[in-house]
Amino acid sequence: MDRLPADQAVAELIQKYGKLVFHTIYGMTGDWEESQDLTQDTFHQALKGIDAARAASGNQFREKAWLLRIALNTVRMQRRRRGLLRFIPFSSLQKEKNAMRAYETDADIETLNERAAPVQPAGYGATESKDPAELVAERDAVQRTMARLPETLRECLLLSIIGSFSTSEIAHMLGLQEAAVRQRLTRARKQFQQLYTSESGEEISDHQIPAPAVDMTHKHQNSEERVESRSAHDEERIPLILRRNYAEGLN
Repeated sequence: MDRLPADQAVAELIQKYGKLVFHTIYGMTGDWEESQDLTQDTFHQALKGIDAARAASGNQFREKAWLLRIALNTVRMQRRRRGLLRFIPFSSLQKEKNAMRAYETDADIETLNERAAPVQPAGYGATESKDPAELVAERDAVQRTMARLPETLRECLLLSIIGSFSTSEIAHMLGLQEAAVRQRLTRARKQFQQLYTSESGEEISDHQIPAPAVDMTHKHQNSEERVESRSAHDEERIPLILRRNYAEGLN
């Protein structure tokens, strides 16, 4: 079966994964407008690289994972550029930008901008069943919490919860061992729980998950076991609160 031309293939990626890319980038940056720009940059990079990526991977090409790697790299490059702004004259930056544009036709850029721009949702994907004031407060607390997480932990958490990637897929995407990814996810959930409690002043909770049932046959369970049980239960709630603020409504 013949492959779609690069521009058509990327247009399909925008339709399928545009919101996912945006929310992943937003989870990394915490800046709505910057995330819009970086989402478009991601698809520009995809347009330039998709032919080579498909040729190199053949039938093993995994478009979703490939696209999310570009998104994460785009965020990293943006941060590096910010670090260099103090040392590089503006004229040099403008020349570099113009040189990069030379690889893309005006028609390609215009088409991608038109198609990529609408993928950013007007608001979050949170459900409307909760009180709006509570949603705003939760949203702000989640963003402050994510900003305090180390970038390495944030990446794994977002890829796992928003991207729905497996541990092995995340390991391949980030060039890590699976054991390292599992360790990072465990640390990320634990730190998120602690930081969210600090930012919001409330324990992580969600009415969708009932409290653990009390087994009266084990009423003498020691305090350490009860603490461990509660901690595990709280960690189960973390994906829900993150999906509510990032991942719902992506499809």
